[in-house]
Amino acid sequence: MGRNGVLGIVVPIHDDEVMHDIFHGRSVHASLAQGSGTDLEKGDRIFFYDSRKTHSLKGEAVIADISFDEAKNVLDDLGGKLFLDKSEFERYVSSLPEGDKSRLRVLSFKDSVLYANPVKCSLTIAESGTYMTAEVFAKIAKGNA
Repeated sequence: MGRNGVLGIVVPIHDDEVMHDIFHGRSVHASLAQGSGTDLEKGDRIFFYDSRKTHSLKGEAVIADISFDEAKNVLDDLGGKLFLDKSEFERYVSSLPEGDKSRLRVLSFKDSVLYANPVKCSLTIAESGTYMTAEVFAKIAKGNA
């Protein structure tokens, strides 16, 4: 379990193709870092939230590695493994305060699981992700009771 009660992170995905890509070698998520550290640790979970159609959790994976780097280096070094394609990632980076010099939190993950039944999630999920805590988990579970 991560620090400060963090169990993992919920990240938005924008279409069904992303879930397909996650199971075919695209095993890195990069988003704007909130400071110089994170409450996440190796072994925590990354949850994939369909932010456009179903507003549900579609699956999860285990975080294998956590690093920080400038956006321009992430695309150069990991572009083929990012679950966003190059144009989507470039569009995301262009929206960041410092563009390609923005510092990103880079999460490599493994052991992806697609849920047989997506889990409804009525919470607002930030573009850079929302920490999964026991409280957040309870809210999601209550919405599915």
